[in-house]
Amino acid sequence: MVYFKHEKLSERIYRIIDITGVCCYLVIGDDRACLLDTCNGIGNIKTYVEQMTDLPIIVILTHGHLDHMGGAGLFDEVYMNHDDMPVFHKHGDMQFRIEDTNAHSPMQIDAEIFIPTYQGDIQDIQDNDCFDLGGITIQMILVKGHTPGMMCPLIKEERTIIFGDACGVGVLLFDEFSSSVLDYQKSLICLKEYENDYDIIYRNHGTFTSHKELLDNVIECCDLILTRQDAHFPILFHGIQLYACHETKTNGQGRRDGKEGNILYSLDKVK
Repeated sequence: MVYFKHEKLSERIYRIIDITGVCCYLVIGDDRACLLDTCNGIGNIKTYVEQMTDLPIIVILTHGHLDHMGGAGLFDEVYMNHDDMPVFHKHGDMQFRIEDTNAHSPMQIDAEIFIPTYQGDIQDIQDNDCFDLGGITIQMILVKGHTPGMMCPLIKEERTIIFGDACGVGVLLFDEFSSSVLDYQKSLICLKEYENDYDIIYRNHGTFTSHKELLDNVIECCDLILTRQDAHFPILFHGIQLYACHETKTNGQGRRDGKEGNILYSLDKVK
């Protein structure tokens, strides 16, 4: 079975897509490479990446959700903001990983295919920590919201940022780990301070690529929700009642008005 495919985005950056449709990014420097997230941990992503570079590989997890940390157990050097450790521990439970992945996946994945959860020490990352790969630098920007330790990698020389799940077409704010809409808005306003440092936005789901107005659109979503002027469009997400800031298309993908950027939230996140 083919578990991964990839596409070259630039001389330094590759997108790797796993069998479920989620992606991660490989950044190759002169001295070492960095895997930004590791997908679901279905199939051996380490072996796959080693066919793309013979440099030492470090892993940076943007947050602790299972579709980002799943393959980390194959690597020796793993980094993540420690505010996301509670998320990592919950999502690292193998039964949770298997059941949740199969609930989202377009196909059923056999349990024995999953890579065991990473058991080593995860090294902490703080806001604005930089990783020098040799000729290319990754600056990590803290964007609390989707999770408490959510981070966006800014690949400085490429003028590229990975928004990942931090800011996207359907940001989820609903569980015990995500912030209130108000606190999330504060994080996005801080992220906006960096918008002159990048031209390209990548994400981990869906179309994977966004235009720069995405950030302003999601900040506007926060304003609309907080002032009770949003569409308050009901969406059932895995049995949980959520509300979308903007009405979605009939297939649940994208905004009916054609713009990009939405927030799916539970009522307790706007109290």
